Amino acid sequence: MHTLQARLLPFLIALAALLVAPPSQAQDRDVDELGGALSGIGQQYADNYTQPITDALGANLNAGLFRTAEVGGEGVIPVIDLYVGVAGTGALTAGSSESFQLTNDVIEAGNGRQLRIEYPNTDLPTAFGENESPGSADIIDVQTDTKVDEVPLPSSLIDTPIAPLAVPQIGAGTVFGTDAQVRFLPETSISDYGSVSLFGLSVRHSISQYIPLSPVNLAVQGTWQSLSLSGSDDRINSGEIVDASGWALNAQVSKSVPVAPITFYGGLQYEQFGVDVGYTFETSAGTSTVSFEQDASNNVRALAGVSVTLAVIQLNVDYALAHNNTVSAGVGITL
Repeated sequence: MHTLQARLLPFLIALAALLVAPPSQAQDRDVDELGGALSGIGQQYADNYTQPITDALGANLNAGLFRTAEVGGEGVIPVIDLYVGVAGTGALTAGSSESFQLTNDVIEAGNGRQLRIEYPNTDLPTAFGENESPGSADIIDVQTDTKVDEVPLPSSLIDTPIAPLAVPQIGAGTVFGTDAQVRFLPETSISDYGSVSLFGLSVRHSISQYIPLSPVNLAVQGTWQSLSLSGSDDRINSGEIVDASGWALNAQVSKSVPVAPITFYGGLQYEQFGVDVGYTFETSAGTSTVSFEQDASNNVRALAGVSVTLAVIQLNVDYALAHNNTVSAGVGITL
């Protein structure tokens, strides 16, 4: 597992980086930066602390996957579709955990040495929780049962009712009632935070083509997406530091208004999204690599929305009910 190395970025793709911020040196720890915060806490604390970020990231990446259930015929060229646009999604954080309770963690610090991290007996904030730090934690040498260090604990990192994400996407079709959509963000350097890359592929097949005179359009779609974050070459922790992936299966329905360029659409979706993350625990008492896996809480969502096509410009907006409700809006060109 790789080391954690990024800090809070302005959008949710940066929230993925929140999971993997660089550890500050133990003698110059800044708990306002996730790296400095996590470098002095254990795996159980970090798992609870970052879970809301994983939930929001998974909810956002699996949103905005379609704008209609019609396969072929969206654009100005009959039967052939070409769509180039951007989906902006936002996960509502109202349902995210704000605090948790934990007594201690045990860290293997190398050479057979174990360190116990003792936390205060109070509610501990998640990344979307209380703004104030709960205090400090004591680092105890398990073998001698003596205190060898003390580290400050992090406050929340962001206070927002909605966590946003923007994803570029390209769709093309149709072949035998099937089209495909690609989401792609090439490896992009974001200041000194490192490099982020994203790839996703959706394949959709028309069901209504098998139903003569169907009053609505019906389709099914499968999607797989992957996100990775790599550290900057000039940082201690370079190379890939987070690996996240997920898939979604949905059933879609839509109905166009005959006298207006308006389409109402909806769907049911089953999804899974997981993150592998790791970071370096670092205090004056020892250093260790900590790693863990997380699954986003969203598994099922129901959504409804509307799209409007003006010449070659298509606009859409929808709302989804799930563990983390999401709102999605898109703009693109259809040909």
